[in-house]
Amino acid sequence: MFSNPFERIKNKVNYAVFKTISYRVISSTLTFIFVYINTGQMAMGFTLSLFEFFFKPFLYFFHEIIWINVEAGIRRKTKSQVIHHLNEEMMPISKEEKERAFNQKGINIWFSGLSGSGKSTLSKMLEKHLFDMGYKTVLLDGDNTRMHLNRDLGFSLEDRMENIRRIAELSKLLNDAGLITLTCFISPTEEIRDLAESIIGPSNFYLVYTNSSVETCIQRDPKGLYKKAIENKIPDFTGISSPFEVPKNYFIEISTELFVEESFERLLEAILPEIKPEKKFIS
Repeated sequence: MFSNPFERIKNKVNYAVFKTISYRVISSTLTFIFVYINTGQMAMGFTLSLFEFFFKPFLYFFHEIIWINVEAGIRRKTKSQVIHHLNEEMMPISKEEKERAFNQKGINIWFSGLSGSGKSTLSKMLEKHLFDMGYKTVLLDGDNTRMHLNRDLGFSLEDRMENIRRIAELSKLLNDAGLITLTCFISPTEEIRDLAESIIGPSNFYLVYTNSSVETCIQRDPKGLYKKAIENKIPDFTGISSPFEVPKNYFIEISTELFVEESFERLLEAILPEIKPEKKFIS
């Protein structure tokens, strides 16, 4: 099946449109001049230049479809070739032994919701509380990871998937080390959230859906991102120009329309029993 060519260019749509129109104007103008100089017929030059202006973009469009899929095929083949000669090493200390040493369960608490819905606020409060209780935690925030680990990724659907794949793989490694990970990512689609769960493992994946209306998030807008998105300064912004699919299955839904303290108490009450070690861990 052909992949959707729009996923590749939509993050730079303004630039792409300007480049296409300017190129076609220059090219069609040169065609007109060339035909007129060689034939002396202005009508013929005008007709051919218009034909070129409107017809060639369609050829370019299908050309891009073909090459995007050729490139995707090469990437898939390269990835499979790289993986074939690798073997997973068995670690000398099991996850269960590390959990027993830390007196906690190594799970992932995945916060998903719109920008401004309270993901970062609640995750920071939760990590601070767990740390004060003696738990070993790691907080992975979307902005921080995109500034460093995933700085090479954009916001196309393909890059969003890769962003989540990397974070989920990192979270799994930390969970296997017996640590509790808290991850704050919009994770706008069911497919993306399912990818994270499949990597981390259903038994270790706890999805926290921070439910807040777009209107409320726009009013909060702590980083000024919604204002820029509404002004078309940020493309593919979830909730404005890109959709958010409400999770069908989650561990807990937190309505952040409530006071933050009330939302946090509900979250803490639900999550504490899940991170406490099972009785068989206690010696």
